[in-house]
Amino acid sequence: MSLITTKIPQPSINEQQEVLLTALTSLAKQGLTSVHDAGIGSDTIAAYQALDYADKLPIRVYAMIDAQDPEFDKMMQAGPMAAGSDKLHISSVKISADGALGSRGAALIEDYSDLAGHKGLLLYSEKELGDTIQQAMDAGFQVNTHAIGDNANQIVLDHYQANIAASNSRHLRHRIEHAQVLQLADIPRFAQLNVIASMQATHATSDKNMALDRIGNARIKGAYAWRKLLNANAIIAAGSDFPIESPNPFYGLHASVTRQDHDNQPIDGWYRRESMNLTEALATFTTHAAYAAHQEQMIGQLAPKHKADFILIDKDIFAINPEDIWKTKVLETWVNGQRLE
Repeated sequence: MSLITTKIPQPSINEQQEVLLTALTSLAKQGLTSVHDAGIGSDTIAAYQALDYADKLPIRVYAMIDAQDPEFDKMMQAGPMAAGSDKLHISSVKISADGALGSRGAALIEDYSDLAGHKGLLLYSEKELGDTIQQAMDAGFQVNTHAIGDNANQIVLDHYQANIAASNSRHLRHRIEHAQVLQLADIPRFAQLNVIASMQATHATSDKNMALDRIGNARIKGAYAWRKLLNANAIIAAGSDFPIESPNPFYGLHASVTRQDHDNQPIDGWYRRESMNLTEALATFTTHAAYAAHQEQMIGQLAPKHKADFILIDKDIFAINPEDIWKTKVLETWVNGQRLE
């Protein structure tokens, strides 16, 4: 891929601002008042900051610095970044520990069930991963690490455990992005370490046609295991992982509750026992997502002293058949008490 990507001209800061505004406006129309942008470089940070200081950000952005950015060391030395308003926060880091399950890139402890001799891949050596996590924690950043396979999740939890204690950063609520395939013994560690499971409900309904083939009957018990995590007192913050999945939050709410696709398949839901009820699912997209960004005192619920961020929708999702939640339409989106057009 680098034969192509290295030849693509880098967009200017003005071009990046235009693209970001287009994307953020589109997200607002789908009912998002805030977004977590997972892994941005220094040039994109500059574009966001320019928009923020010009008071042009339509919705809130909680941005994560890409650990692969050439300016990463310099940004870590500078510490969490000040912003022009309460719409932009840059105080977290995104690290990618492994690949994805569909491509058999997720790092597993044992071989893939459908490919003997293959365990996926880790994108860092254990030392490099540990050093990067330590560097970010020591600098006062929340660390958010992509981990899909059970090996990647276990390794990240091990590094978190060692470095949270060393850096005294438990209060930063570090996150694992996806937490997709877990050893059952690792599930209680999320609450024990105050680590947030940042998960995407639609991955379960998108992956259901291949996940069992990849990991088999035993490991599937720890995969997309929302109920087991909740029962172990973990905080689940929900998202979509767009553009891999649709950013529509009602698709995620529907998947959380039904474990079905939009054709209502499978009939009884895919491993339905791992589903959430609608109150739990809504919390993962609102109060828990705000908590995962250290913003629970500002957004995430309609309450006194919180920002007037809310949406109006065409139906009461608590009064309809759960199978129809994904059909919900957004009529209006409001941020800071202002209606977005």
